[in-house]
Amino acid sequence: MCNQQPKCNGERVDLLVRLGLLKLVSGISGITEESLPETLKLNLSRLRAVQAQIQKIIVISTSILVFRQILMSEQALVNPVEMENIAVRCGKEVLELLDRSEEAGVEEIVEIMSGFSRDGEEASNTNKLQSWKAVMSRMLVKSLQAGDTVFERISHAVYLATRGVVLAGNGPQGRKLAEMALRWVGAVDLIDRVVAAAEILVAVATVSVNVHGQWYKYLTDNM
Repeated sequence: MCNQQPKCNGERVDLLVRLGLLKLVSGISGITEESLPETLKLNLSRLRAVQAQIQKIIVISTSILVFRQILMSEQALVNPVEMENIAVRCGKEVLELLDRSEEAGVEEIVEIMSGFSRDGEEASNTNKLQSWKAVMSRMLVKSLQAGDTVFERISHAVYLATRGVVLAGNGPQGRKLAEMALRWVGAVDLIDRVVAAAEILVAVATVSVNVHGQWYKYLTDNM
């Protein structure tokens, strides 16, 4: 983690710039140079990287939530502690996959999850395994579509987690807010990723306000 960053002091320009940046990177459409105001164009690559990280967090969180739902519906595991341990391990492997390959998709994610879905006896049953993969793939594709209940729930939780750090800083208060939001969707293990993304937004916002603060103030005064 970088040095502790200042939380939003409530000053209007600082608040609007932080929230504006968060809104930009939380969008589904990729950030383009044309979508940025002149004062932020030099930060295009950094903001794109943050957007990619947030989208990756949403994909992982959605995958693990769907994975848990399938395990519970099929009663594949009756021990909640065991189920949670498997979900965490599975999430780490999916994260490693997405870190290695930007081209990885649903098929690759499902392949990883299938290795955690059954014990050796059931996994050796090809028909059962292929059926499980098909169900998982359909659920995951549906849940990753904008407008789907699962997608909206997780996207909102990740947004709230990131906003907590963007406004309260990367110290204990900001991390606590992020943890609360992520725990709501079972993604608390991704808190460091959320904090790292938010830290970049705070850094960009702080520099931008320091350099262009008077211009921002002029704009907000005439809104």
